[in-house]
Amino acid sequence: MIQKELTRNNIILLICLLLTIFFYPSLSTQRLLMRDIIFTAIIISGTYSLDFAKKTRNILIVSGAITIILTWLGYVFVYDLLKLVSFLSFFCFNLFITVFMIRHIARSKQVTSTIIINSINGYLLIGILGAVLLAMMEIVQKFFFHIDTGAINFAGDTAAGFHDYLYFSFVTLTTLGYGDITPVSAFAKSLTIIIAISGQLYLTILIAMLVGKYLSRPGKD
Repeated sequence: MIQKELTRNNIILLICLLLTIFFYPSLSTQRLLMRDIIFTAIIISGTYSLDFAKKTRNILIVSGAITIILTWLGYVFVYDLLKLVSFLSFFCFNLFITVFMIRHIARSKQVTSTIIINSINGYLLIGILGAVLLAMMEIVQKFFFHIDTGAINFAGDTAAGFHDYLYFSFVTLTTLGYGDITPVSAFAKSLTIIIAISGQLYLTILIAMLVGKYLSRPGKD
């Protein structure tokens, strides 16, 4: 895949991620439908965001198709277990993409526009993956452990949605810590620590790699 195509595909992925963060939470109606449309776009654009080997891309296409099918089956069969499986499939798929993005950044010899967009996409994906983990945790507590008290206190909201998990994930990832949403259960507290540490490690390692590549570029005094 040529460089221009990679740049274009990463820009498309970036737009999808930004839509998830900025546009999706502002909706008052059809929020779930818009979330699943954006999730589908993230899966498709993520499949072509890097120059994967043919075998790897084929695996991504199959797993991405399965994830999309599971996501849209939720409108036909309304079960918590199906929702959990679709979230898990989406998480695993995008975790794979994120890991390969970080590896691609580490192996690159120059800091190009594509590398910069890769870096932004990786960070935004971590935040979205954190939201997916939080949503999965709520379902696991209710479905397997029969805990109905909730894992997270959502500041008076009676029925928290995925946009709340998204907000809490990015507030934790960036270590802002407003305090309007707080973890309650032991699972939620552990997951919050993991999200916060992931954000700081990503930024620390990423900046070190990008600065090192920039300083070591040919012709740099």
